[in-house]
Amino acid sequence: MKINPTRCSPVRRAIHLLHAALWVLLLLSWGAAAQDLAQRPLQKLIDCPSAGGPEPGSYDFELRAYPDGGVLAGFTVGLFRRFSLGLFYGGTGIIGFTRPDWNPQPGITASCRLMDESLLLPALAVGYNNQGYGDWNDSTDRYQFKAKWFYAALGKNFLWRYLGETGLHFGVNMNPAEGDDGQLDLFAALDLRLVQQLAIISEWTAALDDENDTDGYGEGRGYLNVGLRLSFAERLALDLHLRDILNNQKKRFRGGESIGREIRISYIERL
Repeated sequence: MKINPTRCSPVRRAIHLLHAALWVLLLLSWGAAAQDLAQRPLQKLIDCPSAGGPEPGSYDFELRAYPDGGVLAGFTVGLFRRFSLGLFYGGTGIIGFTRPDWNPQPGITASCRLMDESLLLPALAVGYNNQGYGDWNDSTDRYQFKAKWFYAALGKNFLWRYLGETGLHFGVNMNPAEGDDGQLDLFAALDLRLVQQLAIISEWTAALDDENDTDGYGEGRGYLNVGLRLSFAERLALDLHLRDILNNQKKRFRGGESIGREIRISYIERL
């Protein structure tokens, strides 16, 4: 039986239109989800804490891969409107052929937001975070990059006409456990949203407790980290980090002369 192509063309056109409509709906739904995440102020920097945190009734899962086969995994839960609690654990040599060298203890984070951001005033949060980064050195009893421990953080977001949303972050912290300093340290950060799904993060830690440490980890320039964050959907983000761009850490502790490279995956879900 011979089929008349003129009679089938309206059916084919309807099928093509239906396929096109489905693709448009999928793209629009994906774009709307990504826009939801992209329009939020950044709650997480690289190493430095911010005045933000997960929303109440939600948790933020994080998986980070760093040099020497290191892996760090954990989550942060928004328990109340102003309080969040987190738990992390990992170590080096997890990826590779060597035996894993686990961190001596889990990392615990707690944050309390004392003041919300207003038109004129920044947000203020105080917290505790004993999770450092890099490998743990038993002889010096510290992480390669010290944890913040007790800290206070300020954060303020600005909406520019052509640059989009920009966040400024400042803080002070004291680590009485790693090394023998226990002195105050300072940190500052900047995040810039280039497009809705793409943001640049830059943070600098003065590392005053590294410069004067007995083991002399730092050269006095501070630690500068830069990251690129890509938001794939409402709940998923991928970060690419460049660590210690100023080559502040001495070579015998860095394990090389190049800039450190890391990957972080973040996933947000409601309880």
